[in-house]
Amino acid sequence: MNRKLTLDIAIVISAITGAVLSYAYLQDPMERHISLAVLGVFALIFAVLAVLDATEGRRVRRYGMNRRGMSELQLLGEDSSVTDTWDIYGKTSIVFGRDEGEFQVDVNLKNTDYAGTVDGEHAVMNYSGGSWYIEDLDSENGTRIQRGGEGKMYKVSSREPCRVERGDIIYLGLAPVRIQ
Repeated sequence: MNRKLTLDIAIVISAITGAVLSYAYLQDPMERHISLAVLGVFALIFAVLAVLDATEGRRVRRYGMNRRGMSELQLLGEDSSVTDTWDIYGKTSIVFGRDEGEFQVDVNLKNTDYAGTVDGEHAVMNYSGGSWYIEDLDSENGTRIQRGGEGKMYKVSSREPCRVERGDIIYLGLAPVRIQ
């Protein structure tokens, strides 16, 4: 049993003991009611905290919550329709590129309309410190990012990773990939 749980239980027991003593020994009804209400609230609050502390290790963290709701990548066509998707559940690193047998990429853009503008290993997206970051791998046509809801494009550097969020569109050469 951890210290927080032990302390929470001790406070609950103390509050219940105080409530019993208040009920038994306080003669004035107003004092008795106020004392019972205050001690009851304390007992309830710390009972809830004790339950949360006891179940802390058993709570399941949902992927979407700890990774800012990002669960897939979507390749967009010319009319902004989704033409292909990649699940990124459980991944910590994703390599984008055009694999024609010589590269190991996670998101292969070989059979897309924009394949000619994508290098073999074009860019990499890494999960670190609770966020996803993308960086260009010195590609010929570069990597840009359009923030969700903005019209402006930002160039992604090969030396400084750029944080990405749900709704952003990454342009690998001319290939648009939306983060969902």
